[in-house]
Amino acid sequence: MKGAYLVDYHVHTENSIDSGAKMTDYCRQAVRVGIQEIVFTEHFDLNPLEPGRWYLNYQRYSAQVEECRRRYHGLVTVKMGLELGEPHLYRKEIEEYIRGKNFDFLLGSVHWVDDLALHREYCDSFEARKAYLRYFSEVYKAVEAGGFQVLGHLDLLKRYAPPDYRGFSAAVYREAIWEILRRAVGQGIGLEINTSGIRQKLKETLPSAEILRWYRELGGDILTFGSDAHRVRDLGADIPVAHQLAARCGFRQFTTFSRGEPTMHPL
Repeated sequence: MKGAYLVDYHVHTENSIDSGAKMTDYCRQAVRVGIQEIVFTEHFDLNPLEPGRWYLNYQRYSAQVEECRRRYHGLVTVKMGLELGEPHLYRKEIEEYIRGKNFDFLLGSVHWVDDLALHREYCDSFEARKAYLRYFSEVYKAVEAGGFQVLGHLDLLKRYAPPDYRGFSAAVYREAIWEILRRAVGQGIGLEINTSGIRQKLKETLPSAEILRWYRELGGDILTFGSDAHRVRDLGADIPVAHQLAARCGFRQFTTFSRGEPTMHPL
């Protein structure tokens, strides 16, 4: 996309338990593929059953960010972020953790419902409709509690849904999703267009185009783009496609953040 400002606002490194990628390798890749700004949104999970609970070492993480900023100054803008798991359940702990730290961006996500992980046993525990409604109820609680700038991969459950769920249609859960979107708009919380589904079996973004249009209809205009990369080769994957999708859904701009403050950019 000639002239477009390309950013990736959802990237994981070795500072997240599910990635072994080096931050410097991502920056080198960014220069190759034309990504001009990266936020390293490392997992911050506090569920007692989560293997990555308290995994993030802030001293190591922040030192790596500073090294990348020094080495790639003028080539790639490097920012600090967190992907907060179930932020509504751990608000006090999160607030204590981030106090005095220079995070630019907080992404809110739901990976667990009660004591069930979406990517493991959750879908085996409920039939499709109940599973989705319980999941969207949990997402609503996260948005209601707030404490982050953007909601990550709103319809994430579809990534893990088994074949007998017969696919996912946002229209079937329109009422529950609209409640989430209304609350998000009312609280100034944005949506992420997560491109990981395009390169995976879903072949579409998270959330889907239909949900993005609903968000826009309700007045939502805070939008970020993220690859959800856990490997260097996935940095920036399909970000130009996300730009085009956003434009088709009625958006004219997207958002970047510095120390939590938004800046709007034309698509």
